[in-house]
Amino acid sequence: MAKHQKSQFAIYAEFIPFYLLYQLLRLLPFRWGCALTVRLFDLLFLTAGKLRKRTISHILHAGVEKTPEKARDLARRTFRQFARLVVEIAKMDQEYRPEKIRISGSEATIAEVFARDGKPGRQNVIIVTAHYGNWEVAGTAFSEKAGRSMVSIMRPFSNPLIGELILKHRRSPIHELVNKDSSGLRHLIRALREDKNISILIDQHASHKEGVENVFFGQPCRTHRTPALLHLKTGIPIMPELTRRTGDDFEFELIVGDLIRYQPTGDREKDIQTVCQLCTTALEELISRDPSQWLWAHRRWLNINRKHRDKNDSAPAGNDAAPAENLPETDH
Repeated sequence: MAKHQKSQFAIYAEFIPFYLLYQLLRLLPFRWGCALTVRLFDLLFLTAGKLRKRTISHILHAGVEKTPEKARDLARRTFRQFARLVVEIAKMDQEYRPEKIRISGSEATIAEVFARDGKPGRQNVIIVTAHYGNWEVAGTAFSEKAGRSMVSIMRPFSNPLIGELILKHRRSPIHELVNKDSSGLRHLIRALREDKNISILIDQHASHKEGVENVFFGQPCRTHRTPALLHLKTGIPIMPELTRRTGDDFEFELIVGDLIRYQPTGDREKDIQTVCQLCTTALEELISRDPSQWLWAHRRWLNINRKHRDKNDSAPAGNDAAPAENLPETDH
């Protein structure tokens, strides 16, 4: 059996309780479902010692909180935020309303990227985002607000049954999903040529082959090269974005940073590293405004909760970023 491949028994052992909870949440009123999952995740916080300790250690490592007591409190709040995400996924088609989603952040970016007077934004973008708030609703919401279609790239879920249940809510007529495989990069290039937006989650650890070393919250990490490669080859700007939960009634805001435009120097590796750092720093700044909604359990850093720093280490299963193979040439 290939490494990381689950047995059929393990797949169904995970899927059945998830499916039962999913169906229960679809029957319950939204707020009741949130109350139930928050209690379940409070229990998980108490019983999943390894996950709890890793989350707390990451918060302290990043310097977001200075004491174990405050870090523990923030960690508990991150578990509760994820609990709400579970309900939001289950009830996406029941609760989603475009009018409940607003846009905030860089006024210059908003003016350039989002639709006005029924016309699409003037500029399509390469979106770099993170596992923050509700990233599942972001694709459709962003596409509606921008007035143009989006393509997102993703890795297959380690549990395909759970994955399909989630992806049926993530997909939409204006939000296409592309698997991270040999054709993924070609899809991204084609999408950019067709004036679409593309979106890539870049906040998980990248392998040595796929990433370059950056600094995130003051600590070394490795970031996926793909957004930098696309930007340097196409000239299309990069837009940092997070989808933050703002209320108790399926309400969110799309928080956008300033567009990243970088003039290549001719030193390819230095340019890639610099653009990746610009993306990482931009997301760090957005996350730091409300760190409770980021998944602090990620093994993001190279110098904590990692047994070694092998040159050939692999990105964890489930990472949505694209591979960093050489991209085909395209016009600016």
